[in-house]
Amino acid sequence: MQPASGKPAACNFLAVYRLAAATRARETALALALFALVQAAGVLHPVAAAELRLARRPADPYGSPRPGADEAHVPLATSLFFDLRIAGDGQDVIARASLNVSLRRDDGVEIALVRNGQVASGVRGWLRSGQTDGQPQLLVYLEPQALHPLTRYTVQIMCRSHKGLELLEADRSWQFTTEAASSECRMEFAFDLHQPQVTWQRGLFTGYGTTGFCISQALRLATYARMAEVRRWSPHAWSVQRHFWLTGREHQATFLMGGLPNLVRERETRRVSGMQAEGDRVGLLLEDFWGHEQYGIESNRPLAPDYHVGDEVLIYDAQRSARTKVVQVDDAAKTLWVSAFQPEPTAWELAYSRPPPAQPDPHMPGLFASGGCHVCKFSPPGTAAYYWGRLDQEYDLACSRFGQRLVVNFADAPGDLALDGRNWTTAKDYAQLHEVVRQIAGHIIDRYGERSLDFVWSVFNEPDLGRLFWRADWNELQRFYDYTTDAVLRAFEDRGYDAQRVFIGGLELGGIFGTNLRLREFLAHCSPSGEAAGALEHNAAFADPRLAGRRSQRVEALCRATNGRGAPCDFISIHAYNRSKLMADKLIRAKQMALEVDPEYFATLWVNSHESCPGWDLPPDPAYADSYLGNGYFSTWCADVARRRLARASEDPRYANGEMLLTFWAWPNPGLGGGCDCVREFRVDDDGDGRPDRTETLPMPILHFLGLLGQFGPQYLVLPEHQQGGHVVSGFASQGDGVVRLLLYSHHMFDTQSRSSAAFTAVVRLAGLLPGARRVRMYRFDRQNNSYYELARALRAEQDAAVELSPQDEQQIEAALTNLASGDADARAAALMQLHRLGPRARGALPRLLGLAATQQDPAFLAELLELMRSISGSAPITKAQYDALAARARLQISEQWQQVVTPDGTLCLETVLPGNAACLLVLDTPTQ
Repeated sequence: MQPASGKPAACNFLAVYRLAAATRARETALALALFALVQAAGVLHPVAAAELRLARRPADPYGSPRPGADEAHVPLATSLFFDLRIAGDGQDVIARASLNVSLRRDDGVEIALVRNGQVASGVRGWLRSGQTDGQPQLLVYLEPQALHPLTRYTVQIMCRSHKGLELLEADRSWQFTTEAASSECRMEFAFDLHQPQVTWQRGLFTGYGTTGFCISQALRLATYARMAEVRRWSPHAWSVQRHFWLTGREHQATFLMGGLPNLVRERETRRVSGMQAEGDRVGLLLEDFWGHEQYGIESNRPLAPDYHVGDEVLIYDAQRSARTKVVQVDDAAKTLWVSAFQPEPTAWELAYSRPPPAQPDPHMPGLFASGGCHVCKFSPPGTAAYYWGRLDQEYDLACSRFGQRLVVNFADAPGDLALDGRNWTTAKDYAQLHEVVRQIAGHIIDRYGERSLDFVWSVFNEPDLGRLFWRADWNELQRFYDYTTDAVLRAFEDRGYDAQRVFIGGLELGGIFGTNLRLREFLAHCSPSGEAAGALEHNAAFADPRLAGRRSQRVEALCRATNGRGAPCDFISIHAYNRSKLMADKLIRAKQMALEVDPEYFATLWVNSHESCPGWDLPPDPAYADSYLGNGYFSTWCADVARRRLARASEDPRYANGEMLLTFWAWPNPGLGGGCDCVREFRVDDDGDGRPDRTETLPMPILHFLGLLGQFGPQYLVLPEHQQGGHVVSGFASQGDGVVRLLLYSHHMFDTQSRSSAAFTAVVRLAGLLPGARRVRMYRFDRQNNSYYELARALRAEQDAAVELSPQDEQQIEAALTNLASGDADARAAALMQLHRLGPRARGALPRLLGLAATQQDPAFLAELLELMRSISGSAPITKAQYDALAARARLQISEQWQQVVTPDGTLCLETVLPGNAACLLVLDTPTQ
């Protein structure tokens, strides 16, 4: 989730997750889904005065405008997408009738696409008004008739606002060049099965990570079942899961929330229900925090045993914190008197941000209140108390019921251990952190036994994104890592396991600056001999005398041999939401940096990616949805990333390791929309009354594609890369158990809609086979094979036409939104009714409704807004016949099957045609099968 090449703006996240925190499981899914409608399609430069601009976002791979400026090899059937914004005046509006768009060829011929706000004859597309981050916008999507090959086109735009702003001169035009005319290109590959091969441990794409915790019971059971079906014939596929995030709590509204575990509080912590300043001291009126019983904390505990004069305490709410000293304890008045602190008592948010829940969600155990003000012990720290309900439910489901390996992720100081009482920072006391992590890890080990040795134990989440995910400095990051990893390892040793078998590491770097990774100081700290500016020289856990006798043997052995230097680090994880080449380059660069720091210690270091996909921030460009709808782009993106990593490993075997996980939202893709996932959820109308009668979950092509890919290995042969225009054609092979598996693919990194008319004949000559007959099974994955893409696009077009807005509809929506924000109860009621009547046609109002809901303090009005958003945002039901047709195309099918004879010299020639963004997997059985 990255702006340009990184994460989306925090303000959008905050709006989404404040709303998400106010909902239960299904409502949370809706609130997260609405994130699609608040994402910026581009980046505008800061302005001093109001300007009408073209939003620009680099193609990586989803850009705006599209095709991008000076882009080459653009498909002849390309569509166009761009986003116009008014920056600096949220009250102005883009005058749609003033919009004129044309394409001009180099020979001077001009093709009209939009005339005076109307899509021109022979051109398909739409214009949609909206608002993002308070900026009025106009989204434009156009599909012109086929363009000429190898021709430079200039996109020309004229537009103005109602207040007379003209589109800036620099944004009125840009150029791109089309690809060559369609012609079949022949490419030959040859390899010998006896030549040296790459040994890749585990697998390539082996699982997924999600954006919430304890949400699978409500939202993902059908997904797990589909994955389990694939693992019956491909055990390594879809076998790893990373939940987000283990140490998080719902105490404060924050982004990336959803069923967080709320694992740890302190027995001494109280809620502050009132503050009274009196001279140089402040009285804190205290009560039990909401949900304390779940942690085994008795109610109405006296204050005196918990707080003593001179203790340092931490006072915190969702936005601020302060540390001060206890000066008096008054149990009779339930008041803790402390030295005066800043800010003043009137600045603190004492009330819970909404009424605490009356009963738990049936899919999500535990009752937790959001917001409020609390006081906890700082020095000395308090006594940790644990709640295991959500952790056990989610991990039991994934591990015990569905047999998945887990990525256990300690991202920050849990609960009241945090330095300022809030998420995403380090601990107030590292010895306490060590003990708490040891207890959490021990609980997991006790519950899952020896299987936990196969888990991935990871620390941090994207700390390079600063205040989003790590609000301490990198010195503290290194200390946090030392204490956390040592505690995990000690938990295994306490139970008689060999800590050398524990796979531990982390960082989970966001990597938003391409291959410029903030990695060196961390690697140098973990290395026993590496040097880098900013690297702490010694292992902080080893140097802490408080941990004498409590450290792990693995850390003791490492640091005693190196004068206190080094930390266990079996892997690092780099997150990547980029085109295939850049993702592979990031992971390769990470290993290169490790070898530069310490080629001996990091020779076997794995470089994983526990978050990856072409992009998941749901831009409004239909090309994004197309790329995940089954047009071949997503499958060949995975193939190209995997092949690039294998190619580097064939040059240097030290690069031959690392698992990659895809990133999914918390809920399955709704209907024909959505983004990165392996399934889609359809509402089916069986009786034709227009209302859904059941919900069904169908595989996306990627589910089966990665299932077949999971059968490859561990030995690989890598084919060379052929570049033709914007396409890469390549592949790789593996053999084992008497079976040869071969993947051939073509991939165009910027053709996200798979519109290219290119085709390639791949001829592969295999040597090193035993003579005799072979059965060859071919599985094709492209927009026509093992895919419902063409049918889905037609159904989506029908649904889109049914909700197309008229100018009158837009005027009604704008008036209704104004009335909803007015505060007038009667006007609000009328506006709600008006938007309900418009139904799905009012879907464009969702971003502003979301923003209104995110700041809403009135629970009744918030409930009405949520109900409105549910009614206008749900995916349209499909008929039984439509569902059956989709289901038939969703099944994995052998595309072709034949017998072929290996020549006496042990060679076999295979030939297949690959269109653009197509993958072809061939399975060759041995003669005995």
